[in-house]
Amino acid sequence: MARYAIGDIQGCYKQFMELLQLIDFNPSKDVLYLVGDLVNRGPNSLEVLKWVYKNQDSVITVLGNHDIYLLARFNHLVKLDNDDTLSDVIRDKNINKYIDWLRSCPLVYHDNQYIMAHAGIYPQMDFNELLHINHSVSNHLQSADYTQFIESIFGNKPNYWSSDLSSLKKMKFAINSCTRMRFLERDGFALDYRYKGDLANMPEHLTPWFHTPFDPSINKKIIFGHWAALGFFHEECYISLDTGCVWGRKLTAMNLENYELAQIAYSND
Repeated sequence: MARYAIGDIQGCYKQFMELLQLIDFNPSKDVLYLVGDLVNRGPNSLEVLKWVYKNQDSVITVLGNHDIYLLARFNHLVKLDNDDTLSDVIRDKNINKYIDWLRSCPLVYHDNQYIMAHAGIYPQMDFNELLHINHSVSNHLQSADYTQFIESIFGNKPNYWSSDLSSLKKMKFAINSCTRMRFLERDGFALDYRYKGDLANMPEHLTPWFHTPFDPSINKKIIFGHWAALGFFHEECYISLDTGCVWGRKLTAMNLENYELAQIAYSND
C-alpha cells in the first residue's frame, strides 16, 4: 500500500487524472490524502466530485474553504462568487449525495504520522481542544439543521484565539483557521485575511502561521494546501502542496512513504 498527498484540485479533473496515472495510483490498495478545495474555479468540479465520491473508501479528505462555499451555495446562503464554476455541480441529479458526503468530511485529519488541514493548524491552539472542536463541527454539519450552522460561520471574526470564546465562536475560529489561514499578526497572532502573497513580500507586521510557536504536543508532520503563492515546500514539520494548478501552474502529489514528488502541469488541451 502507498499513501499519496495531493494539493488543491479545484476542479482540475484532467490534471488530477493525469497525476493519478503518473503515480500509478491503485484504489484497491493505495490511499489518497486530499488537502481540500476539491472544487470551484477550475473547469470540471463535477467530475472531480464524482471520482472522489466513487472512490471514497480510498480517499481521506478534509474540508477546504471552496468546499464549504459549495455547501453554502447549494443552500442559497451566499452570493454568487465572480469565479464560481459550480453551476453544473448544483444542477446534477446526484448533487444531494455529493453534498451529504462533503458534510461528512472533517476539518482536521490525523494519524500516527500526519496531521492534515486545508490551510494548516493554528499554532496557539491546544491540539486536543482543536480535535474536540473538529468533532463538534462535524456533528453540526451532519445534523438535520446544518444549514443554520453554515449560515452562522461566515465572516472574519473572531480573528484571534481564546479558550474563553463561546462554543460557536470557537467553531467559527477553527473553521477559519483550518480553511483560510496564511499569515498571522506578529503582535497577538490574530488571523490576517488581507495579504495572500509570498513570504518575500509579506508586510513586516505579519508572519506565516508555521513560523510561530506551536503546541509542544504536536509532534507530527502537518500537510496543508490553500496557499498557491507559497507553493510546494517540504520541511521537517510541514508539507505544503498547493502549487496553483487552477492558476495555470501544477498539480502536486507526494508519496508519504518515501517523499517522492510527482507533478502535472496545467494545460487547456
